[in-house]
Amino acid sequence: MHDDHAAQTSRFEGVVEEALAGVRGLFRLIVEKTSELVVVHRGGKILYANPTLVACLGHESTEALYGRPLGEILHAEDVTRENRRVRVMLATNEAAPLYTYRLMRRDGSVITVEVASAPAPFEGGIAIISLCRDITTRIETEARVYQANLMNSMGTLAAGVAHEINNPLAYVTLNIALVTKKLEDLASASGARGDTETQSLARELLGFCGEALDGTDRVAQIVRDFRVFSSANQEERRPIDVRRVLDASIKVADNEIRHRGHLVRSYGEVPLVHANEARLGQVFLNLLVNALQALPQGSAQTNEILVVTATHKVSGSALVEIRDNGPGIPPEILNRVFEPFFTTKPVGVGSGLGLSICRSIVSAHGGRIEIESEVGKGTVVRVTLLPAENVDLGQEPRSEIPKRAPVPRLTVLVVDDEPALLSAIVRQLERSHDVDGRTSWKGALEALADKPYDAVLCDVMMPGVSGFDIHRSLCERMPESSERIVYMTGGAFTQDARSFLAQAPNRCLEKPFSPADLEEILRAIAPRPRAPSSV
Repeated sequence: MHDDHAAQTSRFEGVVEEALAGVRGLFRLIVEKTSELVVVHRGGKILYANPTLVACLGHESTEALYGRPLGEILHAEDVTRENRRVRVMLATNEAAPLYTYRLMRRDGSVITVEVASAPAPFEGGIAIISLCRDITTRIETEARVYQANLMNSMGTLAAGVAHEINNPLAYVTLNIALVTKKLEDLASASGARGDTETQSLARELLGFCGEALDGTDRVAQIVRDFRVFSSANQEERRPIDVRRVLDASIKVADNEIRHRGHLVRSYGEVPLVHANEARLGQVFLNLLVNALQALPQGSAQTNEILVVTATHKVSGSALVEIRDNGPGIPPEILNRVFEPFFTTKPVGVGSGLGLSICRSIVSAHGGRIEIESEVGKGTVVRVTLLPAENVDLGQEPRSEIPKRAPVPRLTVLVVDDEPALLSAIVRQLERSHDVDGRTSWKGALEALADKPYDAVLCDVMMPGVSGFDIHRSLCERMPESSERIVYMTGGAFTQDARSFLAQAPNRCLEKPFSPADLEEILRAIAPRPRAPSSV
């Protein structure tokens, strides 16, 4: 009976062992066929790597990795972190949470993997079994989305900052202009009286005012250039001059350029192109920064960036070239410069996305971007853009308009929620017109209900009321509304505001504006018919 029991036990154990062997075989088949990357390691040595991992890393067989140090397939910066995690897992006998590592392929390229690891028995000891998932494509996609969101955020910030600067800049400009006019009158009057001391002081102060106006002009131009990169209207395309966009991009990068080298413009005749100004500005700024970073530090006297525009002799396309006399790009690298995340810059300096994004933007505009480089002689980046259709390319600057007749006296309502700006505009206009000012839309409606106005100068962006609401109310209260309503804007930084200004037929004053701008826009508005006065 004892022998029968032993035999029965032996058969049972055989069945169990056979079943376990079948399960092990099944698990091995699953591990070898799965799309996941599997590696088993102990003591810093690789004990097993499944065929998927072997192929992914570019090796010929599992045997090529067997017994090799784990550090040979881990990025050097991740080895210490992995050793720390292994010690924790072995001490606690618990799985580690999901984490990401970089694995090194045989050709030196890097892939990013998401890893789940746990300690488990393996070939007579406890080893670490890690299942890895290649998330390189996901990371690249997330990086592109992040970069796009970052650019949009920066563009929105640029437009918002421009709007906030333009309001105070407008009243500073107008007040300086008003002081200038009063000083001119004072200098003239004191000269007529023979008061040379007062006349000399007035002329000295006029010089200060002139310098201040030059400063406000420079700030205004910087803000206009800054707004080129606004993301508020990234899809609108119109005929633009690439030279203007280049100038804006150069001004943004000018401070860095001056400390690294010098920039030379060589602008030839170039056709207008149908493009989005903000997107094109992004391309040119990126290319300028790349050229700047290619120049060696400490050689500012000899470092040079040359910006060239021309017209293609055959196709008539617009050509833009940005050349640098830096060290150049080796041939083995040149064909990879447009790859996402490929960069030769130090860690923390470049993301490897700049040229890839530039190519995407240029391609979306129907153009192309090419790079030529020679080691020791520098690099040329060439952007080719098709000319805009049905556009007069022979635009000539308008000649100076002779002195015109005075603007007729008008009744003008000025509406702006910035009290200082409102006061400056009223002071500027009240010398020649009958002017009322209101800081709220409610106050403006009360004024319009009280009497008719020849002209209304109204800010587009005011608290609690949209440009569409303002326009509708004004049209209801004023006949010939499109002729008599002038909208003022310090930079329409929302899509709704931009759409409104694009659709409304009214004239628009961009802040900051000068007294001459005010006079010019009011010149086109005829006074309302006046009731004959009683005798």
